[in-house]
Amino acid sequence: MKTIIKPWGKEEWLELNDAYCYKRIYINAGYKTSYQYHNFKRETNFIISGEAEIWLENDEGVVEKKIMKAGEYFNVTPPKKHRVIALTDIILQEVSTPEVDDVIRIDDEFARANGKIEGEHQTPAVLILAAGLGTRLGNLTKEINKALLPINNRAIISHIIDKFPKEYEFIIAIGYKGDSIREYCELAFPTHKFTFVEIDNVDGYASGPGYSALQCKSYLQRPFYIATCDCLIDSPMPHLDGNWLGIQPTSYPEKYSTVQLSGNDIIGYSNKNENGYDMAFIGLAGIWDYGVFWTQLEDNIVEGEIVSAFKIPSNYPTFKAKKLKWLDTGNLDDLNKTKEYLNDKPLSLQKDNSEITYKESNTFIKFTPNNSVLNNRIIRAEKLENKIPDNFKYTNNFISYKWQEGNTLYEIDMFEIYTKFLEELKSNISIQIPNSVEHINKFYVDKTNERLNLFIDKTNISYYVESHNINGIDYPSMESIFSKIDFKQFNTNPFYTAFHGDLQFDNIVYNLGQKKFTYIDWRESFGGYTLGGDIYYDLAKMYGGCIIPYDKMKNEDNVAFVQGDYSIKYCYDVSEDLTKFKDVYEKWIIDNGFDLNKVKLLTAIIFLNMSPLHDGKFGNMLWFKSIEMLYDCNK
Repeated sequence: MKTIIKPWGKEEWLELNDAYCYKRIYINAGYKTSYQYHNFKRETNFIISGEAEIWLENDEGVVEKKIMKAGEYFNVTPPKKHRVIALTDIILQEVSTPEVDDVIRIDDEFARANGKIEGEHQTPAVLILAAGLGTRLGNLTKEINKALLPINNRAIISHIIDKFPKEYEFIIAIGYKGDSIREYCELAFPTHKFTFVEIDNVDGYASGPGYSALQCKSYLQRPFYIATCDCLIDSPMPHLDGNWLGIQPTSYPEKYSTVQLSGNDIIGYSNKNENGYDMAFIGLAGIWDYGVFWTQLEDNIVEGEIVSAFKIPSNYPTFKAKKLKWLDTGNLDDLNKTKEYLNDKPLSLQKDNSEITYKESNTFIKFTPNNSVLNNRIIRAEKLENKIPDNFKYTNNFISYKWQEGNTLYEIDMFEIYTKFLEELKSNISIQIPNSVEHINKFYVDKTNERLNLFIDKTNISYYVESHNINGIDYPSMESIFSKIDFKQFNTNPFYTAFHGDLQFDNIVYNLGQKKFTYIDWRESFGGYTLGGDIYYDLAKMYGGCIIPYDKMKNEDNVAFVQGDYSIKYCYDVSEDLTKFKDVYEKWIIDNGFDLNKVKLLTAIIFLNMSPLHDGKFGNMLWFKSIEMLYDCNK
């Protein structure tokens, strides 16, 4: 079967031989074929579904117009004029003689010439421009390209790709952090066809989306879409039904490329001029007459701008505007507005370590910019082989594995399942290995001091040196409390091979049908040590997840936090089942020969270590929660 893309829909050629042609024709509602005739081709059209207005010349030379529905048919004998207008989406079954290029177009709203249109016989392409630095997004793009920033656990580029048919070819211009885009797309869309074009100039003179597009020209000698990687729309992707620009009203023509309209026709253009027009180009376009586009871009390009190709709208046979709901992701304010509009719900707590987690269909993907951390996580995956999900893969910047069917323990939130996991944990910690004092000191002493200083740098020294009243109780300064911690007490902590490193209930999935627990999103090492890790650290991490339900902390609205210079008040909800389990867990710790006070102390240290990795009131709350617990453990 061969698919022919038409501006009004598509044709599927099921058979073409010397005797006949058999097609299935799809016409989108509101569109019409050209008003045409044939010199030799004879055809019969049967309406499979939908409703259409059929124009057909009769034997007296009069064009009759008739409404026809599914189950009806019409014959076309040469040289009778005819046209089909789709009142709804329609499907036609056409059987004809084999002269498929015998088309004389009397009138065509897409200004197509007679006969075969070469561009229609090629798979449409999508040009995604993703080479830029993304400087308007600040630290968010320090380690990753802006196209890979997540919204609802999918990269922005995923939201763009999903707007197009899977059989289209994607030409992606990459430059800054381009390898990450390549790796992500191949992990997330393994059956799509991608061509990645390395752009040699992403921030120098004359760089820009127009320059990037020109370097992709050889792959785009056919009708294609243009999509900048910071442009999302809240609608289906418009059809590639001619030359068009996506637009949205603006009151600030000096900020955008703007167009002048006559109805839906583009008749004027202005680039970032206060005297421009009130419709802004949003970074999405359909290019049907690609030869005109490339000539215009090459002849008029200024400072790498792709809009240079639209400077003279009249050079295009047709040039339309499509008003769309634009969701900009190119700067911090608009990105946050887009996340809010799309009700963004991240899988993981937001951290300042630049790691990002994604869920693509049935695949979990995690970006890690630090190669050492990534390599250690891969080593740890081998150690946890029978406890982690299937189909584990890795690249230079990502790990991925099959999304585990089931629910996290937080999602289930049942006392019986929490306690059942304790049985699983007890069997895992039975295989103990010699510990490493060197890595204990590195993990607890060195890292904690580093995180302490990081929090002070992010906030203020007063957090460290001054005393505070927390939820109505006076506490001494963190400085005085921290100085009393005896880190040497951890030197005898036992190690075990099944060390997870982030053993909280968002990272444990339970499949009720299989009655199986699966570990996800594990820590890469214990202070660089990959053979195992401290049992007490996993016990404390889990204890911390009983005190603070981390799944609720993804939304700051779940935390009430008020802070003065001295007084701190905060609260959050903890479920009855989790509270009940915390009491059972404390008894389990003691009954299995572990020191509950040491678990509590390490939990307080974990909260301290977490505090600089989280912004806003959750990060500050962790700091003050740490003060409370450290004081109680040391008094």
